[in-house]
Amino acid sequence: MAAHPSPRSASDPLVEGWAALRAFFAEGAAALTRALEAFRAAEAAVRAAGDPARLDAWLLGQATALRYTRQPEAMEAALARARELVNLVTRAQSEGAAVPYRTHVEAICSELADVVPAEASRYLEQGLAYSERTLRLARASRRAAWLAAAQASRGELLRRRAADRRERARATAVHADARRRWPPEDRAGRAQAAVGYAEALVAAGRAARAEAVAREAIAVLAAGGDRYHEAAARLALARALAALDQPEAFDEQAAAVDLYRRLGCRWEQRRAEAALV
Repeated sequence: MAAHPSPRSASDPLVEGWAALRAFFAEGAAALTRALEAFRAAEAAVRAAGDPARLDAWLLGQATALRYTRQPEAMEAALARARELVNLVTRAQSEGAAVPYRTHVEAICSELADVVPAEASRYLEQGLAYSERTLRLARASRRAAWLAAAQASRGELLRRRAADRRERARATAVHADARRRWPPEDRAGRAQAAVGYAEALVAAGRAARAEAVAREAIAVLAAGGDRYHEAAARLALARALAALDQPEAFDEQAAAVDLYRRLGCRWEQRRAEAALV
């Protein structure tokens, strides 16, 4: 996540919302519900206060929480909040300063394509058009972390849209370049991005490489207590192993399903259950 609020008091709903949002990735749906309730309670006061930093933190937190509901209407609201954040940062600072927030817009578009398959093409084209500008701004910033994240974001959009071998290879190449640029100190961010990279490698017929990438991601995510993204990494590993005709694929699929079940992430659980069908 690109930002978080500075604590004010134990009863500050904005602080409570961020604490619950961070807990979601380890604890699951109940924490996400708490985050949404806290951000909802914070909105009126945050908007009335005229504090740009708190408004930015609220918009980012609310957009992120709504994104992970995996409910179309809520995710559309997340998209609106993320765009509002980009516009505010652009006006207050510069267009370049909004790069880390622009990738949130793209991530929501990318994931809406999965949640609303009938509208997948529209969401992906919208995200890809947006990402062209993000990449130009990230390159101009000369900040490796921003460029890596922007490339990984575009790689995900390309992966989901890929319809032939050439497009799958392109998506994989963009992901690979993002991975090369990723700052080594951001191990968690690199591991999260590795999930999409592993999926792209499987689609491109490079399952052995995908297995190695996914296993590395699982080790980092499990050590950090990020069970949500660990489940996604285990599912990517399951697909890689299945492509290699390894029976362990079903064990990894079962592990992903179990993690999502324990987190209460029902939409993700159903997708994991159907992943190797």
